[in-house]
Amino acid sequence: MDSQDDELIRILTDSTNRAILTVLTEASHELSVTEIAQQLASENEKGLDQMVISLHHNYLPRLADVGLIEYDRDTNVVTEGNNSLDDASWMDTDVLNELVSRFRTEHGTDESTVGRLEGREEVYDYCRKLADRAEDELFLIYASDELLTEECLPHAESAIEREVEFHAGAKSQEVRRFFRECLPEATIWDPQMDWMYEQANYPKVSRLIVADRNKVVIGLWDEDRDGTKTEIAMVGDGTTNPLVVLVRELLGPRLDHLDYQSDDFLEGLPFEP
Repeated sequence: MDSQDDELIRILTDSTNRAILTVLTEASHELSVTEIAQQLASENEKGLDQMVISLHHNYLPRLADVGLIEYDRDTNVVTEGNNSLDDASWMDTDVLNELVSRFRTEHGTDESTVGRLEGREEVYDYCRKLADRAEDELFLIYASDELLTEECLPHAESAIEREVEFHAGAKSQEVRRFFRECLPEATIWDPQMDWMYEQANYPKVSRLIVADRNKVVIGLWDEDRDGTKTEIAMVGDGTTNPLVVLVRELLGPRLDHLDYQSDDFLEGLPFEP
C-alpha cells in the first residue's frame, strides 16, 4: 500500500474528517468554512471560532491533499473532490486489511465499527435483513454468479413494493437476465469496474450492497489452497462509518457504464459518475 493510500485510510479513521465529508455530501453544493464549522461545532467540544481555525489549518488541507475535497483558501469555499486514486487501489487486499485492523470488528451500533461476517449463510442473512430495512434505495453489484438464489427474491420484491429504488449490476448476462425476468421494476446494468473483476490477489469481491447510502456490505472470497472458498464480509452502518464513507467515495466518481447505455438510463442510477 503506497503512502497516499495509507494517508487516505488514516484520514477516514478520524470522526471529524468523516463528519466533514458527510456535511458536504448532504449539502450537494459548495460551503464556506464557517458553514461547515457551524454544523460541526454543535457536536464538538470546540467553539465555533476554534473549529474554523482547525478546519482551515488542519482538517481541510489534509482532505484536499488526498482529493476528497477541493478547498479554495482564498475564498474559504469547500466542495466535494474527485479523488484520483487508481480504482484498484481502493479495494487492494492491503487496503482492506488496514481498514479492518484500525477499527473494532465486532457487531455493534457505534458508527466507528467495521463489522466482520464469516460464512455464506451469515452473509446471506445479513444482506436479507439489510434489504428488509431499506427505506429509499437498494444498490447492489454481484461479482459472483453462484451467490444469486431465488431465496433472495421475496426480500427484493418486498423492498420494491415499499417503493424502494432497486439497482442491480452484474457482469454476467445470466445474472442480469435473472434480475430482469424476476424484478422487471429494477434498474439493471453491466458495471464496468475492473477493481471488482480483475484483481490478481485474493480476497476477490463477491458482492457489494449499499442500502440508503448509509449501510454497506462488501463480500469477499477467501480461498484455501485446496480451492475451497469461504465468503467473508465487511459491514458498516451509519452515515459517518468509515467503510460507508469509503464506498460512497469509491462509487461516486467511479461508477462507469457501457457506452451504449443512454443518458436517460444513466440518470436513473445513483452515485453520480
